[in-house]
Amino acid sequence: MKTINVSVGISNRHVHLTKEVYESLFHDECLAERKLNQPGEYVTSHFVTLKGPKGTIEHVRVMGPTRVYNQVEVSYSDAFELGVNPPVVRSGNLENAEDITIIYENKEIVLEKSCIIAESHLHMNPIDAKKMGFVDKQIVPIKINSVRKGTIEAFVKITPNGFFELHIDRDQANCFLLKNNDLVEAKL
Repeated sequence: MKTINVSVGISNRHVHLTKEVYESLFHDECLAERKLNQPGEYVTSHFVTLKGPKGTIEHVRVMGPTRVYNQVEVSYSDAFELGVNPPVVRSGNLENAEDITIIYENKEIVLEKSCIIAESHLHMNPIDAKKMGFVDKQIVPIKINSVRKGTIEAFVKITPNGFFELHIDRDQANCFLLKNNDLVEAKL
């Protein structure tokens, strides 16, 4: 079995919005405050509050650029705090997603079928994938050799400009005592 080191990118709770919802809340162009490793992706200067049946979570970052669908990504711990039960799925798979309310200043918008827990995924571009032997949507074991050792699975997400990085959520990072840019091993 071939082993390839990959850096970790921890994905905290965040919101992706359509242009229409973004503009109705913020009345401005979706501009980058800070670029992310994934080309074209960035954090904006805007934050919203998430509201569920049981509770709220404040100061949730809005990501850019705008998308053709609304998507709210939370961890299992966040879901428990909010009182929702979102599925663990790949980004964009919103068929069974939970409804969630977002609040900005005095505006509340219910985003139907938008709240998910994102599956762990291994970003890469086609050139790197071919060179390393990965295939799009392939399930790959990831060995973690931190203070708390373990193995998780991630699916391969090949995009034209993908930056080679493993994305996990805050719960997974805390479980294994990982931080951004720590190295883990993808097994092929």
